[in-house]
Amino acid sequence: MDITKLFGQVEQVRKKMEEFKQEMAQVEVTKETGAGLVKATVNGNKELLSVSIDPSLLNKQDQKMVQDLIVGAVNLALEEVENKVQAVIQKSAIGI
Repeated sequence: MDITKLFGQVEQVRKKMEEFKQEMAQVEVTKETGAGLVKATVNGNKELLSVSIDPSLLNKQDQKMVQDLIVGAVNLALEEVENKVQAVIQKSAIGI
């Protein structure tokens, strides 16, 4: 197989994956628990976009900060797990 052709195919796959990722970023889902007391919105890239906590559950002054902290912590955890998954995939690919 021609190495140039192979690299071209790899580049095509990379571009398709980037297009897919951008498309998935546009997909949003919001779910709620506690009869609507807590709501979370995520996108197709498995990123937490927002958390809404009913004011009755929190001190009003702390509500926005707590919501932002939850979003940040969950996204950090999702990023870390994605990095670990990619490391396992790369390690597995070496043996192919």
